[in-house]
Amino acid sequence: MYKRSVLFLCAVFLLFHLVNFSSENHVLGENIVAIVNGKKIKSDDVEKRLHIFKDADAETYNAIRQEVLEQFITDVLLEDFIDKQGIIVSSLEIKRELDQIKKDIADDSGDAEAFLKDMLASIGSNLYDFEKTIKHSLALEKYFNDTLNFQNLKKYFEKNKNFFNGETVKVSHIFIDTRNVDTKEGISKAMELANTLKTELDKGADFEELAMKYSDCPSAPNGGDLGFIQRKGSSFEEPFVSTAFSLHIGGVSEPVKTEYGYHLIKVTDKKKGVTINFEDVINDVRSAMLDDEILELLKRLRSEAKIEILQ
Repeated sequence: MYKRSVLFLCAVFLLFHLVNFSSENHVLGENIVAIVNGKKIKSDDVEKRLHIFKDADAETYNAIRQEVLEQFITDVLLEDFIDKQGIIVSSLEIKRELDQIKKDIADDSGDAEAFLKDMLASIGSNLYDFEKTIKHSLALEKYFNDTLNFQNLKKYFEKNKNFFNGETVKVSHIFIDTRNVDTKEGISKAMELANTLKTELDKGADFEELAMKYSDCPSAPNGGDLGFIQRKGSSFEEPFVSTAFSLHIGGVSEPVKTEYGYHLIKVTDKKKGVTINFEDVINDVRSAMLDDEILELLKRLRSEAKIEILQ
């Protein structure tokens, strides 16, 4: 098995953190926030994960709560899928992986277990739940093992070389936020504004001035400047990143829709990547392809699921 970095493992943990769910009858008065394929998600479990955000303003707290609930829904879908596949992960495999994680994240004092427990506690979790997370992470690796063969990895590398060669682009954007817009009329107005701004830019309007005036992003005072971003591992959504890397320097995109809203993207600089060989980055290629396979699996599971949001 390929060695994973601690950053990858932490990302896996945040994405696939699993909790106890049950489809059995619950005690009278228990507060259920959602039901996913018959499995109930308790409000108390969601709120436990949110305790570190208790001092946030109401708008921020509600937005984070929605994201956390989405993570719980994903957790149920993954847990069901892995159980149905009958994939077995031994306690020895879990221990070996946990020991490696502790080794990777040991702080200066060398007390890796205490460091890990503190990190987990800070996000409302514990070592027991983390071991379950490791189990399911390893199960997904086993499930996709045949897909991640040398030939498929090589094809993935050839198709996505700029994911791995360090190529970056410097981008600015004008962001029209639609996260709190819940009507078709509101969405339509946001799209109309994005199109109007694009027309103004095509006529020669200054991008930075429009960003400072209209953008809903914290980058607005800086003219929408977001700095350099990478092709792979970026915190931005795929439509944003793929559009940014398709533009030439000075180019401005048509409005790009993401789950957050509409973006007008401008590329202000580019840094070319270096020449790389497949064999030198095969571990990175494997991790990237595994991520993509898991995301596609999650999309399919969600499209097939029966999800009921109760509150």
